[in-house]
Amino acid sequence: MLIQIILLAIIAVIVWRLADKLKTKELSVKQFSGWLAIWLAAAIVVIWPGLTVWIANSVGVGRGSDLIFYLAIIFLFYLMFRLLLRIEKMEKNLTQVVRAEALKEHDRHE
Repeated sequence: MLIQIILLAIIAVIVWRLADKLKTKELSVKQFSGWLAIWLAAAIVVIWPGLTVWIANSVGVGRGSDLIFYLAIIFLFYLMFRLLLRIEKMEKNLTQVVRAEALKEHDRHE
C-alpha cells in the first residue's frame, strides 16, 4: 500500500510538470496528450496491479510484470528510432546551413 502511494505521488508530480511544460509551450498538445495517456495508464496499473496479470494472461504472457517489461522495451526502442530520425534530419539541415554560409563567405571574398 505504501509503494502505491509513493508511486501515485511521483506520477502526480510528473503530470503536474507536464501541464507546466504545456503552459509554457515547451510541449505541444499532441505531445502532452501522449505523455498524459502513458502516465495515466501507469497510475491505473499502480492502483489495480491485478489488471496487468489479467491483460498478460489474455495475450499469452505469464506474468503482468513480464508484459510491462516487454512493452517498455518496445516503447524505448521506438523512442530511440524516433530520436535517430530526428538527429539525422538535424544533421542534414546543419549541413545545408553550413554549405550555404560557406558559399556566401566564398562569394564575399571574390
